[in-house]
Amino acid sequence: MDRRSFIKGMAVSGVAATAAGLAGCAAAPNKGGAASGSGNASASAEAGAKRYSFETPPKSIEESQIAETYEADIVVVGAGVSGMVCAASAAQEGADVILFAASTAPVFRGGSNHGIGTKAQKRYGIDYNANNLPPMIKKQMADAGYLIDQKKWWKWINHSSESMDWLIDVMEEAGWETTIEVGYDDPDGVFSFQPSAHNWIGDEVTNGSANGQGLVVSELERIILENGCRIDYRTVAQHLVRDDDNTGRVSAVVAQNEAGDYVKYIGRKAVVLATGDFSGDREMMEKYCPWAMDLLDENWSLDYDAGFQFGGLYPGDGQKMGLWVGAGWQKVYPNAPMILGMIAAQLPSQIGVQNYTGPNLNMNGERYMNEDTTATYSVMSVMNQPERTAYFIWEAAYAYRYDTWCVGGTTIDQDNGPKPKTSEEILAEWEAAAENRAYVKADTIEELFSQLDGIDAEQAKATLERYNMYCENGVDEDFHKDPRYLAPVKTGPFFGFKYQVDPSAFLCVTGGLRTNENMQVCDENDVPIDGLYNLGVMVGDSYGTLYNFGVEGHNLGMNCITFGYLVGRDLARA
Repeated sequence: MDRRSFIKGMAVSGVAATAAGLAGCAAAPNKGGAASGSGNASASAEAGAKRYSFETPPKSIEESQIAETYEADIVVVGAGVSGMVCAASAAQEGADVILFAASTAPVFRGGSNHGIGTKAQKRYGIDYNANNLPPMIKKQMADAGYLIDQKKWWKWINHSSESMDWLIDVMEEAGWETTIEVGYDDPDGVFSFQPSAHNWIGDEVTNGSANGQGLVVSELERIILENGCRIDYRTVAQHLVRDDDNTGRVSAVVAQNEAGDYVKYIGRKAVVLATGDFSGDREMMEKYCPWAMDLLDENWSLDYDAGFQFGGLYPGDGQKMGLWVGAGWQKVYPNAPMILGMIAAQLPSQIGVQNYTGPNLNMNGERYMNEDTTATYSVMSVMNQPERTAYFIWEAAYAYRYDTWCVGGTTIDQDNGPKPKTSEEILAEWEAAAENRAYVKADTIEELFSQLDGIDAEQAKATLERYNMYCENGVDEDFHKDPRYLAPVKTGPFFGFKYQVDPSAFLCVTGGLRTNENMQVCDENDVPIDGLYNLGVMVGDSYGTLYNFGVEGHNLGMNCITFGYLVGRDLARA
């Protein structure tokens, strides 16, 4: 075959492959309304060929079965951060709001809320605004393969300050202190970000990053109730009501309360879904996020009050209800999971976002990456190693590599929230971890490797010898790591840690229903379904590849706070 014929053949093959991928993206909805995803053609074709139980709508609850009917301007389903923000924002604008949720109280996870150009940042002289952040945003969009919906990102950026300033006022007027977490200064500039994750502390809450969001949802609940609006807990949504034989406006949602009675909530202006993710439904994960299936907890059980629950979270109630009334699925395939960089929390690094930059070894005793990266990307690399397992080796002297060690939630003024730790404190923590068998400790490398189950000790020793030579010479001949992170491992005592990526690393999955920048749920033709909105982690096409934690508090700051605030305010004013 000559070169021209070969290129022509490749072009035809490429067109065919592209057509197959586009066919997956534009596929007509299945009977239940679920559209096939785009992306990997074979994966989407396989998923589209299988019939899943969630794609069949349940039988609608008859009017004769409904015990009570309530009516409001806006009905919000879900008491997480996004639902509470939306309801509180609308209530302050004078709207009549009903919020109901399957949980027994407001739910939350963490407490880092990304803000851009806020009044809190200005107090500290932080120059962070829409005009000087594009390089960082371009980097994040590239990390997502440019699969994300840029309209959403830029709407968030343009409205972040007003929404976060609103929440800052709410919290500070209630007596809570606004704190801002430290940023990250990557010497190469690749992973750098400004101090931008906001949280709140006070009373017994001293680490806003870990649990400050509990203060937020409590204050929002107070605002909703003080403005005369209604909250019904222990009430599980069953299905949406879409008028005109499932072709018109979404006018209501039917739910079942704790007593077992069916309740109908009519939204004169809108029904807003804020019901969380779908990682607790194995069928939905198999269809929309199959590569994370091995990280699901086989013993998962449904808990609508769950905070940080790993290995699977919520069952996708809102996503299913949307599909049943004709909503399209997001365009990005597969959905992006949140796989936490737990390595940072368990191993020595100067700041929580950073991976341990010393030698990372696999079961074969070999280095497998340039360790100078973020904890989340490190986990992704471990996913590709034998048995998803890695080993981290360091010497006691590493504790003195930095004068102070930041911890998760350390704030920029360091007078509130978690304080940085000294080298002595860090070393004491490692010693305690070794005593508790979380780490292993030994005076010689040979003894250390004998305690690390599964590693090829002979090859690992040879790898360390070569690595130490690179440290002496200042040149990493294998992965060309920044010389500043070439820390030798040759003087005992030594510490080691075996890490395996398992369900404890998997928090949730992002996205779901096709959603425009105004948070209107759309059908497979991108046409908004009148009266139906969604918020929070279930908003489609916000993330591609994976949620990489490269923008601290991004989902809370964008999909929960900014979009929750705007939807509530704008619906109230409509």
